[in-house]
Amino acid sequence: MPHLDKAAIEDLYAYTGWVWRQIAQTAGPGDDVLSRPAPGSGWPTLGNCLGHIVLAYDRWLPAIIDLESKSLPESTADDFATWAQIEAIRSRVRGELKSHLTTWSDEELATLQDTNIDGETIRYSRGELITHLLLHERGHHGDALLPARNRCRDHVRVSVLPRTAFGVMIDRRRVIHI
Repeated sequence: MPHLDKAAIEDLYAYTGWVWRQIAQTAGPGDDVLSRPAPGSGWPTLGNCLGHIVLAYDRWLPAIIDLESKSLPESTADDFATWAQIEAIRSRVRGELKSHLTTWSDEELATLQDTNIDGETIRYSRGELITHLLLHERGHHGDALLPARNRCRDHVRVSVLPRTAFGVMIDRRRVIHI
């Protein structure tokens, strides 16, 4: 099965980090933006969307690292009420992913392994699971950017997701086809 190599996964990791910074910059520094309604995004608030993105790491990191998924951790809306809370959780989970990613080789990322996903054994490679997690985040970037863009649409035109005809441009040299 075709897979992304380590360099491509690291590029996607960097890209999701860059877009996250664009979301935060576009939304603004105040915590109040996290609790405002987010019409058109499919989420009640921007905080709900960002919390969902962050919690996915807690759900999938055990499958990536220990080859066994975990349930989503218990959380409340209050857990994602401030940028500081969201950034603290995001920093922890992305740091954990990055620390492991740097140690794995292309071969280790591509090797299929028995992985316990909610009690069912499925053969996945760590590279597939990491790509799934990062593309999950990427899929919600539009949800998060919509309320952020609506907040400032009268002040600045924002375009943070460069696209090509076949995928998302990571930088001027690489395109990930999705």
